Amino acid sequence: MKKYYQPILMNTFLSKGFNLSLLILLLIAFYGCQEKKDIESWSEKYNFIYNIEPIIFHYDHGILAGSYPQNIETTEVAFNDVCNYMGHVCLCGAGGYKISEIVVNSLKSPEEYLEKGDFILISSRDHSVSDVISFVLGCTRRNDPEKNQYFIDSKIEAPKREYHYFIGYPPQKKAVHIIYRKHMLIGNELMDRLWKVELAYEENPSSVNQTDLKLYQDTMYKMVEDVLLNQENELFNVELIEYDKFQSILKQLKEE
Repeated sequence: MKKYYQPILMNTFLSKGFNLSLLILLLIAFYGCQEKKDIESWSEKYNFIYNIEPIIFHYDHGILAGSYPQNIETTEVAFNDVCNYMGHVCLCGAGGYKISEIVVNSLKSPEEYLEKGDFILISSRDHSVSDVISFVLGCTRRNDPEKNQYFIDSKIEAPKREYHYFIGYPPQKKAVHIIYRKHMLIGNELMDRLWKVELAYEENPSSVNQTDLKLYQDTMYKMVEDVLLNQENELFNVELIEYDKFQSILKQLKEE
């Protein structure tokens, strides 16, 4: 009797062990697929964006809300977060993210994290680039001028596709002026052509021929790469300015 049950018990044990191993493998495969799905949110040609360093902020409200793990007081904004916010990988997202990165690196000291939500943005244009900067830095837009952190100064004059951003950080009374010369990427002529393709596609996708579609997609990829990896000279001009000068511009906007 003992010899009869011994192989049965052994087979049962092996069966359970096999089932456990199979379960572990399935769980690994499931979570591996989930991670792969996150990584491959966008076209494979844009995989380089996942290597772009995130911008790190301190965030008091995250501590207040109890949303951070114990002993964690910072939060990250990655370029992929911007792409998810926009709904696609694009030049406006890349420009806004790069400008935000420049702002933080210009205003902070080494090993210091600035407070997300404490910045004030003044943009020369009401466009997607400034929306992305607002998203990354946490600049909220309010009807109350005293609570607003996102202003548009349409009086700023600049050449075609040259955009100005004044960003202040009140806690440390620091400010920076950034000029984004977007036309330096491919020139205004080609950008005008791409803009016409974009407008035509939005109105009727079938009206855009494959040659123009490929031109748009290839050029978009190259511009996003150039902006994020800073491969173009004189694309951004960065100047620290006196905080009093920033406050003077801000005061005029609040009084309008």
